[in-house]
Amino acid sequence: MLTLTQPVWASSYVHIWISGVINPVKVRYVQRAVEQARKEQAAFLLVSIDTPGGLVTSTQEICSELTNSPVPVVVFVEPTTAQATSAGSFIVLASDVAAMAPGTRIGAAHPVAEGKPLEGVLDEKATNSLVSLAEALAARRGRSEQLAEEMVRKSASFTAEEAKARNAIEIIAPSVPALVDRIDGYRIESVDRQATLRTQGIGAVPVPMSWVERLLDALADPTIASILLSLGVMGIIYEFSTPGVGMGGIAGVICLMLGLMALSALPLHLGGVFLLVAGLVAIGLEVKIQTHGLLAVGGAIALLFGALVLVDPQSYFGAAQQLEWHLFVPFVVTIVAAFLMLAKVAAQALRKPALSGVEAMAGLHGTARSPFVPNDGSFAGMVFVDGARWQAVSDEPIEPGQEVAVVAVLTNPMRLRVSKVEKGAS
Repeated sequence: MLTLTQPVWASSYVHIWISGVINPVKVRYVQRAVEQARKEQAAFLLVSIDTPGGLVTSTQEICSELTNSPVPVVVFVEPTTAQATSAGSFIVLASDVAAMAPGTRIGAAHPVAEGKPLEGVLDEKATNSLVSLAEALAARRGRSEQLAEEMVRKSASFTAEEAKARNAIEIIAPSVPALVDRIDGYRIESVDRQATLRTQGIGAVPVPMSWVERLLDALADPTIASILLSLGVMGIIYEFSTPGVGMGGIAGVICLMLGLMALSALPLHLGGVFLLVAGLVAIGLEVKIQTHGLLAVGGAIALLFGALVLVDPQSYFGAAQQLEWHLFVPFVVTIVAAFLMLAKVAAQALRKPALSGVEAMAGLHGTARSPFVPNDGSFAGMVFVDGARWQAVSDEPIEPGQEVAVVAVLTNPMRLRVSKVEKGAS
């Protein structure tokens, strides 16, 4: 990692906001912000935070991104009454400059699962692991390792003033502008970074979450994720319990993939790939299995969700690697419209009477070649229809040479059901 030894002179700083539960979507958001700060050659990255906690894996990834950031990182717990508890306390400790607004709090970082404390060896292992992480982050900036340990082992929580007094943070400021003024000339000295911040006349470059990230973040809510999982499982069960292939299967797959990604049981990019594959398979099945466009529509929805997950239009900088919606959406709409048109044509064709094969023989006229004699409650004989001799049955006796009309084609065994054509009848 590059060590900064000179004062940081820049015309701007990058500002992001982390609120709500820490999850993989937040990780991607932080990664994007760090990359933009590097590209902008920003003076520092300012992270405003208000979180009750979140996933341990996502927390560790965010801490890694912040500690290895090419520009200094300032984390600010705001606004008043905000919190940086549990996972949030680790993110604060991972910063180069830690600040809190009056009336905010930090701590309560003991590991839990499903809202309950862990037990036995599992609790001991998880707690010791997180304690070591908290102490390492605190030691990096010369903060209180003892307080960091207390936040994890004892789930201790501290106000801004208490955290400042016990050397867990460096600055208390009422607002972002006040914080920016306070850190002008601030000297950062740590094992891997030495820099002096200059903030006079500096401007902010806000980097809010993209609408794709906000959508995925909303889906990551545990209640919504559980509902998606339930709908996904029910849709797939319904598909297996009914004949044919329909909308239930593809809808179930979409909900299941989104639910698994929301609960972090499935990585975002892998889930996006699965959605794309499911969409392509559904559209392919529409060609073979006529569902009147249901599979094609479901496949298009899966493709759209897969594209949303895989390609965030604000994830790239200095390159044209973004999803052009004005091209992608019309393309998908055209594909779906084409499949719907084909499905309509196929449905109309299926409703038309057969034009070839034995099914097309209904209504044809022929001639009886033998007398129809009683047989199992009906009358059986031979007829000549469409250039071939056929065994036939009738509800009435028929004499040889009598003109007959085919009523239906019977199977097991193959034979015709016929009726007499009276003279003069067409």
